Amino acid sequence: MLPDPILGESLLSPVTTLALIETWLDRLLPPVDASPEPLHRAMRYAVFSGGKRLRPQLLLQVAQACGIAQHELELALRAACAVELVHIASLVHDDLPCFDDAATRRGRPTVHVLFGEAMAVLVGDALLAHGVEVLASAPRAFDKRALRLVRLLVGATGSRSGLIGGQGLEQVAAQSSAEVWCSPELIERYHGMKTGVLFGMAAEAAAVAAGSVKATAWAVVGQLFGRCYQLAHDLTFVRSQAAAAKQLAGGAAALGPPNAVLTRGEQAVMAEMAAVIAELRKRAAALSVDPATLLAFVDGLHENLLHSSPATGS
Repeated sequence: MLPDPILGESLLSPVTTLALIETWLDRLLPPVDASPEPLHRAMRYAVFSGGKRLRPQLLLQVAQACGIAQHELELALRAACAVELVHIASLVHDDLPCFDDAATRRGRPTVHVLFGEAMAVLVGDALLAHGVEVLASAPRAFDKRALRLVRLLVGATGSRSGLIGGQGLEQVAAQSSAEVWCSPELIERYHGMKTGVLFGMAAEAAAVAAGSVKATAWAVVGQLFGRCYQLAHDLTFVRSQAAAAKQLAGGAAALGPPNAVLTRGEQAVMAEMAAVIAELRKRAAALSVDPATLLAFVDGLHENLLHSSPATGS
């Protein structure tokens, strides 16, 4: 096990949790002076870009709720970093000119703007591969759990029900009429693949790392968490775009990818969020060894999401 004095502390403190995530991401990524230097510099630029680290935070909070033992923490931290690396890889690819063509993310130039389009493709690819490598390099005592975590990560990334498949759905819709996105079923499937899948995987991975026999049930908790995040994002995005549109004489804001608020209305989405949070709390309380800190984390995040800007990222 890699030595780390912070591992002796409780994960209950959000400050400690974030410090652990940042420390281990820095430790597990190739150093900036390792060849090829430009690629590794760009990878680190993408990773250390001010994100909220929601997925790895959730993973560590669920691990704590499962009663994870001290000697299992390294596996949980590796899983947390792997999930974050895959998430960031998806953002780097989403920002490319062939997809969203975004010039900035979190107030900084996107990877392709600063390092070039070809390098951005390589950064995304390298982060995906490195996420698997991080898990495959876990201590040998956890070989069986690590293999299970690799399978979970690859499934959450792939084309059938993962991030890449979600991007594929977006491409199909982009080449079709706008009415394609009016189907609530398609929107739910798209959001499940683009957003919910990594949250679900994070919660399930936490339980696996902790040796829990309730890993599949925890995946549902993670998916509910992701659903709440997506609904909050849709609300804040529409509100911010509507406010921007009011500043344009006779103009209207572009509302981008599928959004639940546009098809169902704000009140319906707010009601669903309340129902999702209630179900999430119920399931988490039933599964946890000690649910108090996990529930506090969920409640605090729910409140913050409703008052944050969608441009800040996650």
